[in-house]
Amino acid sequence: MRTKDAKAVSMVAAARRRTGIASGIIICAAFIITSFVGAFLILDQNTKMSRENVFTMNSQLARGAEARLNKLESISSRVFQNKQFIEYDASVYSHTEEYEVLRIENEINEFLNTMSMMDNYSDFFFLYANNHTVGKVSKAANEAFGKDMYQKVRSNLKNKNSAWVTGLNGDYDRLYFVRNINQGTVFVSSMFTNDMKTIFPEGSAEHLSFALTDDNGNIIFSVNRNKVTDEAVKKLKNEWGDGEPIAVDSLKYAASSDVCGDTWHVVSVTDFSSRNSRYTRILFYCAVIMAGAVIVVFFVGYLFSSSRTPNNLIYRGDYTNNNVDRLTGLIMNEALENVIIGKIDRCINGTTMVLLLVKIKNYELISENYGESAVDEALLKTAEVLRDFYGKNNTVGKTGDNEFAVLADFTDFNLFKAHDRMKANIRQLEEELEKLELENERGMIRCAVGASVYPDDSDDYDTLYENAKAALEDSAQIRACKCRYFSDLDKGKSKQ
Repeated sequence: MRTKDAKAVSMVAAARRRTGIASGIIICAAFIITSFVGAFLILDQNTKMSRENVFTMNSQLARGAEARLNKLESISSRVFQNKQFIEYDASVYSHTEEYEVLRIENEINEFLNTMSMMDNYSDFFFLYANNHTVGKVSKAANEAFGKDMYQKVRSNLKNKNSAWVTGLNGDYDRLYFVRNINQGTVFVSSMFTNDMKTIFPEGSAEHLSFALTDDNGNIIFSVNRNKVTDEAVKKLKNEWGDGEPIAVDSLKYAASSDVCGDTWHVVSVTDFSSRNSRYTRILFYCAVIMAGAVIVVFFVGYLFSSSRTPNNLIYRGDYTNNNVDRLTGLIMNEALENVIIGKIDRCINGTTMVLLLVKIKNYELISENYGESAVDEALLKTAEVLRDFYGKNNTVGKTGDNEFAVLADFTDFNLFKAHDRMKANIRQLEEELEKLELENERGMIRCAVGASVYPDDSDDYDTLYENAKAALEDSAQIRACKCRYFSDLDKGKSKQ
């Protein structure tokens, strides 16, 4: 049997070994975290630069695309300078004027064919209310607009004087420009979508992709399209309602879009996923080397560490379990308060948290009717629901015989989203608590829930607790499990 001094020396040696292990782990973790933070800052800076570059490049491309479309519109406008062509309406001429009709239509046909050849336009024609056409009409246009061509073209104008149209019957190979002439006449011209490629850089790098899309995010034309391009278009589409030009980024890409025409968008995407992969591999190798070095140093030190007791060693008593509920395993008393206060003290501006108090309303009735085992069952089931809902990143504890406390964080950059998410979560909690019942059909477990929101109701723990307590007492008056918010109590008082 060892003496007290020998035992003390052994305990100190064990403590030193534990300290060495902890120190090695901390050093290794600190290096890895520092490396990752450094890499993240580098990637973030590169992402910002890529975002600015793609924004500038895309703005120039958008102006080029707009100029390309404007060119077709301006060429079309020359047609409207001839008054005779504009006033002619094939849907109202009679058979007695057949010779005059043929003469005018021949002139129109000759003029439109000449104009269409200037830039190799696919279509260049007048369309009348009786579906009669004069000019250059392709087979593709007839198929795209169908039998009742005039009504289909009119519907695409949507009460506007002119419009760009594509994607008819899923065909994005042609871009149609439609312009209203008068009540019974419209003008239609078109060009191949592929003609837009001249506005994008020739032989662009593999990490660059470009696209022309409609307002629904459908890609009309693209260069170097891939999955990243489609992902960027979807993300940009969510931002279009707030105005353009805009730019977005992620860990894989930086993208920008700008308006082209009435409802089209020019999109440029820089894909740097391969670059990030290289950075990640380098970071991983460095982390492995450092971790290996720390482990080697630690074990060498561990093997040769002294077992002598230092004169200045401070002994501490074993940690007691007075602050842990033995039944549920939840923290309570001073430990619970310290954890909650610590989280409140460390939170930053913009934080949204809620302090929930949950109480078993029929606790005494369960105890009287079914005894201590039923009470334990009710406490365990209630604690299990709270732990399932909030146990990962939040604080769950016990504040009394039949009362629990939860501090849940719902922080979001958008304050309204944070409150909406919080209320939706609490509604789900109400539903789960409402389902709680004792086994063997011994009855339901009735719960009340009171809530106080940080920092709306208060930024002090004591005040938050008192507010939540008041809300809990109000909730206890309701038969169903219904959470009451302290802010609602204030509104009720102001109305009285």
